[in-house]
Amino acid sequence: MDVGMQLGQSQRLEQTISPQMLQSITILQKNSLELETAIKQEVESNPLLELDDEVPEEVSMDDVAGNGDDDFAQDSRDDAKEMDFERGTLEDSADTDYDIYENSSNEEWAKRLEDGANDVDAPFKDLNGPSPDMDEAWDRPQKDRDASLQDRLVDQLREWSGTRELLDQLKSAGCTETRFRELVEYLIDSLDENGFLQSADETAMTKVLADNDRFIVEIERVLRGEIPLESASLPVAEAIHVLQSFKPRGIGARNLQESFLIQAMAYDDFPELAIAILRDHFDDLMALRYGKIAKDMAVPTESVQQAVASLSRLAPHPGLQISASPTQVKAADMGVVYKNGRYEVESFKPPVQKRLRINKTYAAMLEDKHLSKSDREYIQNNLAKANDFIKSLDNRFSTMEQVMRAIVKHQKDFFKKGPAFLKPMILQDIADEVGRDLSTISRVTNGKYVETPYGIFELKQFFTSGVKQGPESQDEVVGSAQILDAIKALVDSEDKKKPLSDQAISEALQAQGIRVARRTVAKYREEELKILPARYRKQV
Repeated sequence: MDVGMQLGQSQRLEQTISPQMLQSITILQKNSLELETAIKQEVESNPLLELDDEVPEEVSMDDVAGNGDDDFAQDSRDDAKEMDFERGTLEDSADTDYDIYENSSNEEWAKRLEDGANDVDAPFKDLNGPSPDMDEAWDRPQKDRDASLQDRLVDQLREWSGTRELLDQLKSAGCTETRFRELVEYLIDSLDENGFLQSADETAMTKVLADNDRFIVEIERVLRGEIPLESASLPVAEAIHVLQSFKPRGIGARNLQESFLIQAMAYDDFPELAIAILRDHFDDLMALRYGKIAKDMAVPTESVQQAVASLSRLAPHPGLQISASPTQVKAADMGVVYKNGRYEVESFKPPVQKRLRINKTYAAMLEDKHLSKSDREYIQNNLAKANDFIKSLDNRFSTMEQVMRAIVKHQKDFFKKGPAFLKPMILQDIADEVGRDLSTISRVTNGKYVETPYGIFELKQFFTSGVKQGPESQDEVVGSAQILDAIKALVDSEDKKKPLSDQAISEALQAQGIRVARRTVAKYREEELKILPARYRKQV
């Protein structure tokens, strides 16, 4: 076998992207906050870039001195001198220290030494530890602010400690404490976003059966309803009970009824009648059959209504009480204003970009004939990178403005009449309008915000689907935003004792000239508007 080196030729097609193009694409897809961070990082890495730290013209010292207020100008100059003294040299500091030394008594020096030695362990303390001053801790970020539901439950599991009796019982059942904690962690991973336990899908279940872990298999059988929880082994039953004891209350339930019962039992003053209704008449409660509940329980209907009113203290989605997503700050990149009889687009460049400039000192060094070759190449390379970076920034805003102008052109009714008149539009429509690639439009519209007369909107919100109004009018399409507004208005104005069904909403929309099928109404109501079905909106 020949294992030596060989030389051959081949032909192939490949697409390469220049570093300048790659940088431009990267900057284009950043939002305003990420862009500001990228600019600061580039300034730190490239000596040819700097931020202009001069005082802005509108508050310059020359303007202050020339505004006719001589006393104010003199005070400003005095403040500047005082600041210069505070930023003085080491000699100035030495003179000050010497003056303090000469004019201080022995008692004062003893007090100074005592104050400086209050915390003798300070050099060995963790500088990242919490401040002992509680007044200064109000604005410190919470370390678990962005923690997910699973992360917080795992933290509670670490702090959980079972009784000696429970641990002995688990050991007798063939489950160590470590193994028991693994079972609880498996249950934590089985929670959905609402905090309810969900059984594994078919693919995951196949792996569970292949691993043949008797406790995990039993957990899945309980979650699938194949065996009741009361008949489960001690490790499985206790693992579910431990999870259900964590906060927020109601977590780890297998359904809404169990979640409500867990929450209700956690209150010391929760009405016994309400708990009995949850336990024995949940289906009637969901159907709002208060009369039937009162008859079955032999209590007045008014008592049932009072007990049901107490259920407002319970959370139907306990998992949503903990949000895994960080707080998002919406910073507008552009604004749409009405000027001279038309809507115009204005860019909001971040302040750090306005201060960005080429370092004149390094740029002037290129004119020095005695500059070494290596230094010249270093400055020229960084100068080219600096120019490319600034061009990429300018290209980002010019592209965003171009795309936004095209959006304004296609969505005139939105800016004139409001969000309800948003027309159906896709990314390809804008790509054809501005002559850019579809991927470029996607990068521009994702994570970029525009300030409009109706609030701040993400650019991708202007791209919506629509519903065709029948085969006889295929060219007419009603936007989803208009349909959502119409559905919400109908639900808000309905008779709460006789709420509108999806079919009734569909017929009411048709009377308004909007042809929408019942299934489409149900989809928009549940997924977009988060409105409950008619039987749950009924009020007695």
